[in-house]
This record gives sequence, C-alpha cells and structure tokens, in this order.
Amino acid sequence: MFKRLIFCIILILTAAFVYPQSKPDTVLVDETPNCETIAYNSTHLIMYFYAVHDYDSVEIVLNNWQSVCGISEPIIRTRILFSILENTFGETIYDSTIVDYTLNYVKRIDTANAAGLYDNYQYYFGFVPIREEYDYFTQCVADTLLNNIFYDPMELFFSEMYANVLIDPVKEIQNDTIYSNTKFRSYYDKRVNKWKQKADLNINLFTGIWVPYGNASLLGNHPLLGMQVGGHKQKMTYNLTVAFRLGKSKNEYTILRDGNTETTDKFMGGYIGTDIEREILKFGKNEFDILAGVGYDGFASYMTNTEDDNPNNDVGHSISSLNTNFGLGYRYFYSNKSYIGVQGKYNIVNYVNTGGTNLTGDILTISIFYGGFINHQKDFELNELRYIK
Repeated sequence: MFKRLIFCIILILTAAFVYPQSKPDTVLVDETPNCETIAYNSTHLIMYFYAVHDYDSVEIVLNNWQSVCGISEPIIRTRILFSILENTFGETIYDSTIVDYTLNYVKRIDTANAAGLYDNYQYYFGFVPIREEYDYFTQCVADTLLNNIFYDPMELFFSEMYANVLIDPVKEIQNDTIYSNTKFRSYYDKRVNKWKQKADLNINLFTGIWVPYGNASLLGNHPLLGMQVGGHKQKMTYNLTVAFRLGKSKNEYTILRDGNTETTDKFMGGYIGTDIEREILKFGKNEFDILAGVGYDGFASYMTNTEDDNPNNDVGHSISSLNTNFGLGYRYFYSNKSYIGVQGKYNIVNYVNTGGTNLTGDILTISIFYGGFINHQKDFELNELRYIK
C-alpha cells in the first residue's frame, strides 16, 4: 500500500511539471478533430489541474473533450471521481448508459492483452490507452477517496471500482443489498430483464414406456421414442410433441376390416400433439412442472402388402383417438440451459374398435428427456452484462 501511495504521488507531481503553462482550452489543438490527440492532451491537462487543485479547469477540459469527441468511458469516469472529490456526487450525473460505461471499464481492467485489445477498439475505449498513465492516475484519485466517509452507496461503489479493489464490480451490484434502491441497480435490472424475458427454443429427445390400462392393457406395454420442439418463456414451455410406440401387441385382438373380422397382433403406435408445461417450483438446478396436452393418438393394427414395388399401394387399418393428458415433470439443469428430466403423464384416450375387441382404457406414460433451451443472442447479451444466473 505504501509503494502504491508513493507511485501515485510521483505520477501526480510529474503531471504538474508536464503542463505548467497549460490553459484549459488548449485541448483543442487543431481545427480538424483528432480524438486520439484530443484525448491525449485532455488527460494530461486533467492530471495537471488535479495536481494544482484547479478543479474548475478540469470541468472545462472535460466539456471541451466531450463536445468534440462525444461522451466516452474515460470522460464519465473522470466526472464521477471529481464529483465525489468535490462532494457534488448524485446519480443525476449519469443515465442508463452508465451500465455500458461500467462494463467498458471492467473489460478495460480485466483484459490480459491490453495493447492488442486497445489497438482494435480505440474508439470503444475513448482513445485512452489501457492500463497506461491515465488509468493509473484515476486509480490513484480513487485510492485517496477511499479515506472518505460515504453516505451514498454509489460513491463507495465507484471509488472502490476505480481503485480496482473490487474483484467483480457487476457481481457486487447484483448481490449487495445496499445498492437495491439505487438508480444504477434499476438501470442494470431493466437491461437484464429485457433479455431474460426473451423466449428460448426448446429441443429435446425422449424415451420411455407406454403402459395401457383397462381393456387397452391387452395391447401390452411398449417402449416410447420421441422428440419435442417448442418455445420457453419465463415459467411457460409450449411444445409440439411427436412420439412413436414400437413392438407387437402383447395379445392378439380382433378388428373389423372390409366387413370381415380378422385377428392380428400388429401394433405401431404414434402420438402428435401440443403440450404445455408450467414451472411450479425451482431451486438450485432443480425444476418441477405441471403438464397438460392434447393431440392425436393411434396405432396401425393391420398392413396388407399388395406384392408390388410400390409401398403406396399397401392397405392398412388404424385405430385412433383424441388424447388429453396431464401430469408432472422434473428437470435437472446440469449446465446453464441443458437438462435431463423425467415426466409422468396420464393420458385419457378412447380407442374405438368398432366390430372388434374392446380396447377402451387410459394410458400412463413415463419418459426420460435430454435437451436444452437455446437462444444464442439472449445468452450473449446476458453474458456481456455479466449477469449471474
């Protein structure tokens, strides 16, 4: 800490000797704006005027710099530090763009390749080189401010952030309740909620077992294979579901086809429908849902090959029903948006097999799911905001 204090004193004294005859308006050195040159001159003038305690001139330099080159992170950083220094700080000093400037500063400090990043994004960083003289200067100013007693939590936040003593400033804003009623937190939450409310694409594959009851139990249990594609928004998921049931019937049953009664054990079943899920409980990586759906359910009971090479000529017989279902589901998120899950659903069906075996009865399905929610733009924006899920 003592070495850091000595460094700050040397830096500020050096600035005092660099521009001993400078005037605030000398920042405008050319009729043609060159923001790299203007930023260089402005930062050195600011360091000089800080050293000689001429804070009014600092304000003039900042106004000149901003009027020519526009607002930038180094300008808003300087305004905030000097407002704290002069006891004039208030959140009216910035608007919602403060979130962007804070993220900009965090990137500036966190980068491992300062020169390379700055060379490619000079405009983004306000034409002030990363981790060079001006960054060390503002860090020194913030260091001195940490000796103050703060009555506004954002004064403490900015002093600690610009002194580089916060490991993760954005995490601090999200988690520390002292910032809950600040405008900054309100601006940040609004940005986060804008993207959190965007819908995700839901895709999953599932397998399981199909268990019939009542007279339908003659058909026996069958394995399930299927997939779901849909949308997920906040606590609701809407899916298109396609499922197939494989294997022969456990028992033979009769059907009426072309006026004749025939016996068969053929069974190739399927379901296509729309399903809705509602989250009812979520903690950690665990989620519980209630389920409901409606769709078309049926199975092929007979297929006659017409003994030619055209399968379109084959004649079949199917038994179908409306399927209304409901149940419970569970998901475990093993990564941010990827999950494995299980669902149990009770399916109300009414297989009508006129003239044949009575196959009335409902169905229980138990399925294991593997899938995830996808929205790359949403994930990118929340990651840029350093949002903690």
